[in-house]
Amino acid sequence: MWIIRWLIGAVILLIVIGFALQNQEQTVSVSFLKWHTPNLPLWVYLYASFAVGLLTWFLVSIGNTLSLKAEVRRAQKEVKRLQEELDRLRNLSIEADEGEETEA
Repeated sequence: MWIIRWLIGAVILLIVIGFALQNQEQTVSVSFLKWHTPNLPLWVYLYASFAVGLLTWFLVSIGNTLSLKAEVRRAQKEVKRLQEELDRLRNLSIEADEGEETEA
């Protein structure tokens, strides 16, 4: 299985390097509102935008993971509380309950 992962990683790396090598001559400048970038190869901006996307995905994933872990902890505390309550109810004396019912 690890061989397949290494092969897939190598193929992806070759595609990325090939893309960068084929787009070396093409330079672009990005303008956003009043901000202008210098002329750089196209692949630099594409990789930068990809890196920003990965970072955004990573931060959102961390937030979701922390939220889910907190929810699991709350659910585990509730299960523990309910289990303790169930154990207390199972340990109640049956005779005490019957005696209370006859007096009423």
